[in-house]
Amino acid sequence: MPDMFCACCFNACRPRYKELVDNIFPANPQDGLMKSNMDKLTFYAMSSPEKLDRIGEYLAQKLNKNIYRRQKRFVYISMEALDQLLLACHAQTLNLFVESFLKMVQKLLECQEPDLQILATQSVSNNL
Repeated sequence: MPDMFCACCFNACRPRYKELVDNIFPANPQDGLMKSNMDKLTFYAMSSPEKLDRIGEYLAQKLNKNIYRRQKRFVYISMEALDQLLLACHAQTLNLFVESFLKMVQKLLECQEPDLQILATQSVSNNL
């Protein structure tokens, strides 16, 4: 019983943006981005633009972890989520998000795998 209490307490202390970001990733990466959860994350980002930098930073952390673990499907999901957030958020709030975006693109360009480098260039060209 104490273990269950600790798990519940831990989840209650977890920031909302982390929970929303984690929920866009499916258990099976073949399923792709969880669209309904992505809509929730987008709504949250637009409603709380001051959290956009934290959302971007956390997405960048997840991308780095997935690159290190060679989980390409999750890398694609991270970039798809990032692209959708960039398209949805207004120009005034993008300055909070651009640093994370550029870090993620740089990380992908530094990879030895050509398909991840292509993903980075596509993301940049889509968001210009």
